[in-house]
Amino acid sequence: MPIETTQDSKKLLGFWDLLSISLGQIVGAGVVVLTGIGIGITGYGTPWAFLLALGIVFLPSLSIAALGAAIPSTGGTYTYVRDLLGHKTAFLYLGLLVAGQLVLATYAIGFASYADALAPGMNLSLISAGVMTLCYGANLLGLRTAARFQSIMVAVLLVSLVLFIGFGFSHVGDFSNYTKVEKVMPEGIGAFIAAAYILRYSMIGSEFISELGGETRDPGRNIPRVMVTSLVLVTLLYITIAVIATGVLPLELVAGESLAFVAKEIFPPGLYVFFVVGGVMIALVTTLNSIFAWCTKGLFMATQDGWLPHSVAVRNRYGTPFILLTLFYVVGMLPIVTGMTLQYVTILGNAVGIIFGIIPVLALYNLYERNPEAYRQATFRLPIIAMKIVPVVAFAVYSFGVYLSLDFIGVNGIVTLLVYAAMLLAYAFWREPHVIIAGGQAPNSS
Repeated sequence: MPIETTQDSKKLLGFWDLLSISLGQIVGAGVVVLTGIGIGITGYGTPWAFLLALGIVFLPSLSIAALGAAIPSTGGTYTYVRDLLGHKTAFLYLGLLVAGQLVLATYAIGFASYADALAPGMNLSLISAGVMTLCYGANLLGLRTAARFQSIMVAVLLVSLVLFIGFGFSHVGDFSNYTKVEKVMPEGIGAFIAAAYILRYSMIGSEFISELGGETRDPGRNIPRVMVTSLVLVTLLYITIAVIATGVLPLELVAGESLAFVAKEIFPPGLYVFFVVGGVMIALVTTLNSIFAWCTKGLFMATQDGWLPHSVAVRNRYGTPFILLTLFYVVGMLPIVTGMTLQYVTILGNAVGIIFGIIPVLALYNLYERNPEAYRQATFRLPIIAMKIVPVVAFAVYSFGVYLSLDFIGVNGIVTLLVYAAMLLAYAFWREPHVIIAGGQAPNSS
């Protein structure tokens, strides 16, 4: 049977469904894990570092929002790169995106470690595999099922974080610490900026709802609205949480620790357990579930273009391309079954994410020249000059982030990434004769 095209995709998701997925994608492992790392680098500057992190992710997110408004479709970011930068570049981007989903294991392993904190002696690998399988199964049952599952988890997570703020605010001792330069930047401006780049990982995610453009009601309006709304809400939330995290206990006690460490100080025992389960553990699951919700869209479009056999995009009775979803499930399970450390998986996945994340942003540069009609009809669009400046500035910002990551990745990691990218390009040149574009023509450039 012919594979279903994006034009036939049902419009299933509205504003609130998308907002739930976006919040679940952003509010996850970052705020409950990386806040302590930020404190260790820049102390009382952590709330301000979150604000700078917003600036770092804003331009790339703005670029994806503009693309999503102009040419919404299932497979969003892959589609933008394909149509505006070229087919082989799009396949390279997609291959890096798949590799970057090793971070799926970060959330599953993190969930298991917090479960072990509540009930020591558990089999961490079994718990990690179990939560990975739970989110995989929810998405196998169809996008609407996954979105409803997401809505419940996000609601519990936000309640937990609001309780953290409510109980913790009165415990903050001295707010003047957040207005003194020597307190905000104890190790200098360089360390402050480095902390912001690390914390930016806790704020990315809203741009990936463009992957759901082909399954969204009024995507040209809803995708940009959801991106802006979720980023503003999350920034305010993170800044307040960072104030509580730095203001309750001495910095030397909370540096490098999760929010659960401060929560134990401010909550009674029952609420502490609720926070760890409903806040920390649910945060990890919401992020994991959101990635499963969008991750197959680009690969599905790649099968339509001929990069992969059409047979791998077959859907189950819930409309889910289960073979493609299973591929991401296997990628996420690899670090669990091979015993990779949580730290290395997180650092490598973050670095790959910076690299593949900038590629669709650069596509905005060509939007007006390649598809002027889509630009004119978009309900959200940037001035033409801004579409030239924003991608260039975003590229410079993200390139600096890659530079900061090189020492953490190490020589072996860098070589592995280069070899993998070379293999992707080699496959792209070999497979290109099988690739088609609209109208059935083979692409004549990359």
